[in-house]
Amino acid sequence: MRFPEFKGEWKETTLGKCVIQPLDYGMNVAAITYDGENKYIRITDIDEQSSQYISDSPVSPAGQLLDKYIVEENDILFARTGASTGKTYLYKKKDGKLYFAGFLIRAKIKTECNSTFIFAQTKTVRYYKWVRFMSIRSGQPGINSQEYASYRFLIPQKEEQDKIAKFLSLLDSRIEAQIKIIEDLKKLKSSLLDLLFQNNSKWSTYCISDVLTIGNGRDYKHLKEGNIPVYGTGGYMLSVNDYLYEGESVCIGRKGTIDMPMFLTGKFWTVDTLFYTYNFRNILPRFCYYLFTTINWSRYNEASGVPSLSKTTIEKIKVSVPSLNEQERICSILDSVNIKINIEISILAKFKTQKSYLLRQ
Repeated sequence: MRFPEFKGEWKETTLGKCVIQPLDYGMNVAAITYDGENKYIRITDIDEQSSQYISDSPVSPAGQLLDKYIVEENDILFARTGASTGKTYLYKKKDGKLYFAGFLIRAKIKTECNSTFIFAQTKTVRYYKWVRFMSIRSGQPGINSQEYASYRFLIPQKEEQDKIAKFLSLLDSRIEAQIKIIEDLKKLKSSLLDLLFQNNSKWSTYCISDVLTIGNGRDYKHLKEGNIPVYGTGGYMLSVNDYLYEGESVCIGRKGTIDMPMFLTGKFWTVDTLFYTYNFRNILPRFCYYLFTTINWSRYNEASGVPSLSKTTIEKIKVSVPSLNEQERICSILDSVNIKINIEISILAKFKTQKSYLLRQ
């Protein structure tokens, strides 16, 4: 796939030939403090999917901050060690002044190359395969600066690089806008939950055991492969040939992730770290799900290590429940927002698939 106005063969090059100077390492600083102004980017501050700077807590190292460690326009950062090896980030002005840490390697791209085009080479299947091959070590995975510099790819003339980069940047901007749409809808849903559940003085108060029954998840390993989904606290795991329950249910984590209730319907199986609910009385399962998302489950945590909840503790929690008609109205409002969120998530997935396809082509 190519823009029609360009002809001629692309030439093979290496990352090392596209940089102004040898790839350099970030600043190694043991103590980290926050000075309220400067941002200090680490491997964990780069989002795997979007390659955006995502730290909510900008920090800077204690001691002297050296200007040579400032990330500048067109710089690309590469993670060099650990599970994040191969992760990359292209600096954007909107991220402000950034210093980069010792587990990152910086590539300063030459002006005769387009940094967005070079960065796109790190989002291809070919690059991911290369990272997997290069990062194999006897201990912790890692790729050093010389190895990154040796990465080979094909490159056209600057004019064609620029056009491809502009096109990909437009698609990235649309993806960022889509992410913002989803974030705003989730904030709207959160605000609606607060509004719909705050004026509940006239609602009836029950213990959770009064309105539903809690069932225990079970081991699935004796089952064969099938089309019945198995869920754990992290969500869908695999599919088997038998089911533990059929119908609408709200699941709550027994151990591990205890603050992420999920609504399930149809046939399913849950593992022993996930409770499921059934036999609903005076409460709609869908309303129960929204109600459970308003509960601070961490407050009922019974373990000092891995978060845990017991069936007895959950059953004693008091909740306020309106009439079935009002439950229906509340669910209708929140369901409509959920449907909209799911539509926008689907659109986002299509944009990402489109970008992946274009990178391959």
